[in-house]
Amino acid sequence: MDSSAELAVKPVNPLILQAATVLAGLAVCVIYLGILLTGSARDPILLHSLTVLLIALATYSMVALPMAASLPVALLAGVCALWGWASRQSLLLGVDAAAGVALVGLAAFQQRRRLRALMRLRQKLGDLDEECYMKDQALRLNEQTRESLAKKLDRYQQLQAVAEHLSRCLNLEEICQLAVDRAFELIGKSDACLLFLVDKERQELALFASRKGEGVAAIRTKQGDQFDRYVLRTHRPLMVNDVRRDFRFSGPGTADRPIGSVIACPLLVAQSAEGVLRLDSRQPGVYTQDDLRFLDILLDLVDTAMTNARLFAQTQQLAITDGLTGLYRRQPFFDQLAREIARANRTREPLAVLMLDIDDFKQYNDTFGHTAGDVVLKTIADIIRDVVPPDGMCARYGGEEFSVLLPKAPRARAGEIAERVREMVAARVRAAGEGSGRPVTASLGVAVFPEDAKSELELIRQADQRLYQAKRSGKNCVESS
Repeated sequence: MDSSAELAVKPVNPLILQAATVLAGLAVCVIYLGILLTGSARDPILLHSLTVLLIALATYSMVALPMAASLPVALLAGVCALWGWASRQSLLLGVDAAAGVALVGLAAFQQRRRLRALMRLRQKLGDLDEECYMKDQALRLNEQTRESLAKKLDRYQQLQAVAEHLSRCLNLEEICQLAVDRAFELIGKSDACLLFLVDKERQELALFASRKGEGVAAIRTKQGDQFDRYVLRTHRPLMVNDVRRDFRFSGPGTADRPIGSVIACPLLVAQSAEGVLRLDSRQPGVYTQDDLRFLDILLDLVDTAMTNARLFAQTQQLAITDGLTGLYRRQPFFDQLAREIARANRTREPLAVLMLDIDDFKQYNDTFGHTAGDVVLKTIADIIRDVVPPDGMCARYGGEEFSVLLPKAPRARAGEIAERVREMVAARVRAAGEGSGRPVTASLGVAVFPEDAKSELELIRQADQRLYQAKRSGKNCVESS
């Protein structure tokens, strides 16, 4: 019972319905024509019934079936109806034929209207499909734009964090490594990130900081290559999508680390190119203009940070050095002396301190003026720097008095250095004063740790006492014991 209910509601296949209608129309037409040709039925009622059936089939087919199926049925029905009326000359068959033509024409007209409406509906559906497609494309474009903006926003937020970090960095090495790390991480897609700085003495690029990806060969380039030199020479950012197809460069990198694409920016400090930051990948077409723009902005931040670091270093240097002579001030000298005494206590090594004072310097200033006195102070400072070993420390102790720290120097060695300083002062400053007839000399005192004293203040006091002993002995001499 359930299966019969399912069969009752099951829709009929349209092809079967079309075929059944056409076959029924053909069967009725065959019967109708057979009657007309044999003349077996003289009663017009039978022909009338068949004509009505044909008209009904033709009208149904024109209403319910496509034109390909309904047109043959309608034509056959029309031919049969007109033939029957012409052969029997019956008014009833004539009415049937006229009614059939009218009904079939009306049905054809309705079908045409329906087809036109269907065409308009299909056209509207096509327009809607096209509009949906355009809207879908617009949505995809908006989504891509949103993702791009979100990526840019994330990058600029990262840049803000980098700027805040760089503003706290006052060390050149830390600044450079931070720039390399952030460029490598935020831009990504790279096998290596290299930062080259200009070596002022050699006038060439030198690798200062770097980072490479996992599985990438060791970076052997230490002086930069054709890409870095190009950026340094032009002072402009560089992006190469395919190194092999760029006529400006001779080859795709080195044998140990092939390069497919490159972006690089110059590091401009006070409008002077002082380095190059560069990222490269073995794959071509990796980088975009947004990547290059991001790298350029990052380099601007690094430029500002390096300028601040250098200004800070200069300020620190000014705070611990004398502005006239360039030697250390008294306090840094005391700090270093304390450290050296602690070290000498551990290693059981000697340590010497020299104290130097210019003889009759006040009289020299009063006679020739403070400008001439400043020249004398700077000349003596240069002499001390030239004579004192690299591990020593020179300071302007105050006024016309200088102090020298000599680590690991025994008394004899300290006396030799002091005598050398005295001789050079007498020779060079005397030559400078010959025109005025007023040569300049210096007296020096030497004290040695731990023989003379075991604390920094006592060591300074002992050297100072020997300095004044040298002055009492006639000046222009060294007193070391």
